[in-house]
Amino acid sequence: MMKLSFSGLKYGERNVELKLLVDVQNDWFEVMHTKEVSQVMNKSTGEYIQVQRNTLKSEVVS
Repeated sequence: MMKLSFSGLKYGERNVELKLLVDVQNDWFEVMHTKEVSQVMNKSTGEYIQVQRNTLKSEVVS
């Protein structure tokens, strides 16, 4: 089972970090970008994060 962790600074805030965990094999997820915002949505669970575009990071967790 492979999971990705997405994180970044909350849009409109300076010191608030948001995180979202996605199971690549079982979840349907989408990453969208605008000029200022990146949004990662786990469509299987309905969870999402909106972060400042230049702060979005992703890493393989397992």
